[in-house]
Amino acid sequence: MSKCKRILLTLVVALFPICGWGQVSARVAGLEGNSKYMALLLQEKQLHQREDSVMNVISQTRKLFAAATAEREKYGQEILRLEGELFDIRNRIGEVGNSINVIEQEYVLEHMDAPALPVTAPQSPAVTVAQDSLKKQVPNLVFNDYFKAHLSPNDYSSLCLSQEKEVVPPVLINTFLDNYRQMEELAATYSTVPRPEAEEAYSKLQTIKGINDVLADSLAHVWNYIYDNKVYAYNYLLDKMNKSELLDDFEKQFRETNQRIASARDQVASAVVYGYPLRKKLVLSYEMALAGILGYTQARDSLAKVLKEVDVLDYNLPPVDPAPRNFIEYGNIEVTSPAKYNSSHPIPQNEVFKYGTVYKVQVGNFIRTQPVSIFRNVSPLCYEKQEDGRYSYYAGAFRELPEAQAAVEQLTKLGFRKPQIVVWRDGIFESLGEEAASASAASSDQQEVFYRVEIGGEGEEMSAGVKEILSSVAQDKEVSRASAPDGGYIYTVGSFGDRESAERLAELLGAVDGVTAKVLELKN
Repeated sequence: MSKCKRILLTLVVALFPICGWGQVSARVAGLEGNSKYMALLLQEKQLHQREDSVMNVISQTRKLFAAATAEREKYGQEILRLEGELFDIRNRIGEVGNSINVIEQEYVLEHMDAPALPVTAPQSPAVTVAQDSLKKQVPNLVFNDYFKAHLSPNDYSSLCLSQEKEVVPPVLINTFLDNYRQMEELAATYSTVPRPEAEEAYSKLQTIKGINDVLADSLAHVWNYIYDNKVYAYNYLLDKMNKSELLDDFEKQFRETNQRIASARDQVASAVVYGYPLRKKLVLSYEMALAGILGYTQARDSLAKVLKEVDVLDYNLPPVDPAPRNFIEYGNIEVTSPAKYNSSHPIPQNEVFKYGTVYKVQVGNFIRTQPVSIFRNVSPLCYEKQEDGRYSYYAGAFRELPEAQAAVEQLTKLGFRKPQIVVWRDGIFESLGEEAASASAASSDQQEVFYRVEIGGEGEEMSAGVKEILSSVAQDKEVSRASAPDGGYIYTVGSFGDRESAERLAELLGAVDGVTAKVLELKN
């Protein structure tokens, strides 16, 4: 059984309803006989058990994702699905908790005139008996009895649930940050390694980016719930207190914060993650002001500590979006003897690259594939089967149009009839036709001049001295090789935009024993 299947089996077992998880106790004395209430408590416990199980499976799958190669994309998709499953479970926990709170609050309100009842979880807002509520204080602002006394049961229940959900955003953000660090490492790998490893790194990066997009969406959903319910309750209470100045000030800060987040949207990895601490600080400041008005010093001190922690958070993370690499292998026209292509080494199919521009010269379009002998020992060559079933053959691979135009002249002299220039720009094909091939000849007075350096006296492999000079002076220039009449080889370096650079290289090369170098002037 594969690792992935074992993980999925673990998840199925984890999510299957399990009996015998033990009994639950009523959090409010007096509700033990309420069957609906007790069933909800048991359901909440089971949901938390499921939550732990799914989180465990996600952790195992992340480890497999980090170590995998061939199945990495499958693990990435499974993590996305599990994150959605976890989010649904947490939403269900919130819904069940909300139903529990409503029952507890209704019971407490009905028995406010009765003697105070003991509670098993006094830290919970829903289980505090409000007999002398205004004399009590707890560090968590919304759990103080003023809110219960001055909000409707539904509004207070939503406020309490919002407070309970405050633990979720940090978990989502920490996972987002772990993924972000992996993306940074993959981006660095993509930018430096050879093509196969680079493409694998880019694929992994995109998978993790998809996971982070889901995390950001979950964060937005949870935070919007928290923010909307808290601010609604606070605004309602402050409006009843006639604190219009505080309300106006908060509204102003709210607009300024949103403008700040909007202005950074294109410069950060996630506007939601970037904006979380800014919006969180705004709500904390609002809560501290409200705690001060109500005289809840414990809550104000507690909020001040949280604000100090949030104040140092900074998620101004730049997007991880490495510039697409150009993996095209460029090559000038060569005529070799013996021919480069034969029955053992056939002409390859044309490869279309997603990024980059490459010019080629179409040397024929045929009903069927052709023997290599008709292409006059030219290389590099490739072919492509068209939608109409015909076969197009292309020669060379050039960065710039002038180089392709020069190749057209070369191929014409070799006997090819009507060679035509074609180009792929980021994978999109375009035929430039015969016009592009002869465009530079239309007005020689306006032609741009460029230069190449021709090297003679070298063998099949360039000497170490020549290689060293080229790597230090012309490392960004294309080097092509062609057979010389004397059985040796001629190397061409370029192009150069000015004669001085070309002559400097030729002078350095000419100082190497046995090497000749001359500057060629060309026009495009």
